[in-house]
Amino acid sequence: MWLWFSKLGSPRWFYDLSGKWLPWLYGAMLVLGVTGLTWALLFVPQDYQQGETIRIMYVHVPVASISLACFPLMAVAGAITLVWKMKLADMVAKCVAPIGAWFTGLALATGGIWGEPIWGTWWAWDARLTSMLIQFFLFIGVIALRSAIESPDNAAKACAVLAIVGAINVPIIKYSVEWWNTLHQPASRFSMDPVAPNPPEVWVPLVIMICAVYVFFVITLILRTRNEILVRERRSQWVKDLVAKEPV
Repeated sequence: MWLWFSKLGSPRWFYDLSGKWLPWLYGAMLVLGVTGLTWALLFVPQDYQQGETIRIMYVHVPVASISLACFPLMAVAGAITLVWKMKLADMVAKCVAPIGAWFTGLALATGGIWGEPIWGTWWAWDARLTSMLIQFFLFIGVIALRSAIESPDNAAKACAVLAIVGAINVPIIKYSVEWWNTLHQPASRFSMDPVAPNPPEVWVPLVIMICAVYVFFVITLILRTRNEILVRERRSQWVKDLVAKEPV
């Protein structure tokens, strides 16, 4: 276990191994995305209350879900950076921040598009929406903090601390609809009963879309991290050899 953990911390080992994962991940994302979108757009019946607008759920819920996963991932990577000073962990933490900001912004935008016809407003200072907006600004803050500190080591430590502190907001987002009775509805209950309000024909394509978005996130994170590795390790012999093999 410790040997595997040590290997995972090696930028070169991660670069070589992740290159072998990417073709499989591209295939999985394509299959899941096409299946989930086709099912959601063509075969899921209209909602008895929300009509066709329910279909935006198949984009909004997956991107909101992955946006909540980004901050804990960044916090864990930051903690590893502080404790073990693992270079790869800081690279991952740096690469997660802009991806998390994009997913959080997309969750807010799709939530507004869904909310306008259902709630009659694009935005409200609701507990869930406000805490999501705070998360968006926290991501922007982490990105700005890293850019503002000249020393890479000091920037890594400062961003790690901010990521760990900022992760406190994630359970607030998650349970905000239960702690406060505001505009945003609580999480829907899904059922195996085919005549229930949310039968398998509704939630199975949602699960498929969540998997597709998570695979897309993993691909994006791997590509950004591989690029960050090449930038930071550009003086290493293995990177020079790798670049020399590339066709001109």
